[in-house]
Amino acid sequence: MLKSVYGGGGRGIRIVRDDGELRKGYESVTGESIAAVGKSAILVEKFLEKTRHIEYQMARDKHGNTVHIFERECSIQRRNQKLIEQTPSPVVDEETRARVGSLVCNAADAVGYTNLGTAEFLRADNGEFYFIEINARLQVEHPITEYVSGLDLVKLQIDIANGEPLPFKQKDLKMNGYAIECRINAEDTFLDFAPSTGPVPDVSIPAGPGVRCDTYLYPGCTVSPFYDSLMAKLVTWGQTFDESRSRMLAALDDFYIQGVETSIPLYRTILGSEEYKNGELSTDFLKRHGMIERLAEDLKKEKKQKSEAAVAAAMAYSEYFKSRVQGAGGSGWRR
Repeated sequence: MLKSVYGGGGRGIRIVRDDGELRKGYESVTGESIAAVGKSAILVEKFLEKTRHIEYQMARDKHGNTVHIFERECSIQRRNQKLIEQTPSPVVDEETRARVGSLVCNAADAVGYTNLGTAEFLRADNGEFYFIEINARLQVEHPITEYVSGLDLVKLQIDIANGEPLPFKQKDLKMNGYAIECRINAEDTFLDFAPSTGPVPDVSIPAGPGVRCDTYLYPGCTVSPFYDSLMAKLVTWGQTFDESRSRMLAALDDFYIQGVETSIPLYRTILGSEEYKNGELSTDFLKRHGMIERLAEDLKKEKKQKSEAAVAAAMAYSEYFKSRVQGAGGSGWRR
């Protein structure tokens, strides 16, 4: 895999499977990098098939105190960009969590890191972890870690910058429950996730116990073509994975965004699939399990059901109207 040092959000990455693809991939990655940031440098990485994307939240203060705040599974992606994240990961047990978390803390100590950060890994099908990078910032998906840890990571980051020591040790941190985040993007799934922009005349944002939505949306706003397609982060928490998943499905049903195409229908299909419920996740999840094709079938069934419901409602109204007329002796509505 050729990967631009200056890439991000899934950009600047090309898979090279043979010598013939090497030059083309190199020119493509460097050209994309130069066009984006005006410079280029390339990493060459081993490409792994059927991997999971698992990352660790960590924090280190100016006094040398370091902790990891558990893992996040971010395997469901499109074009190497995360769509759905969850914590804990269904394949990370307590021993693995502690072992990899300790490596993350050692890495932060070795470079004298100060701040919150995220160490990202690919997990191969045999269970081996491969280090990708450390993102020296707060990630989009940090709310799910806040839910299961009970911490305010934004406040913690500010406190660290102010020179305050971490108010807890590793042994004090415990995971509580399960959390899922869906990135609500303004994209057309059936046009290879092309951006969908324009005015949003009306919007209804879900709320309730165990539901959090971070968004800029409001009735009358506009989705601009000049920024990332992310419109909202929808997050749910539950005592069990299924409770969190059920809450997410309900929240997705309650989320109404008028005027632009969104990723909401795709997420309903994914979260309702047996593969997702069974934790059979991978970075090629959409392609591997034919999720786009399933979405098309789900929408077709939904349209048919709505049509049948409309016919049934019309027939019921017709029968009701007839009964009123007959009850009035056929002379019209009774006063």
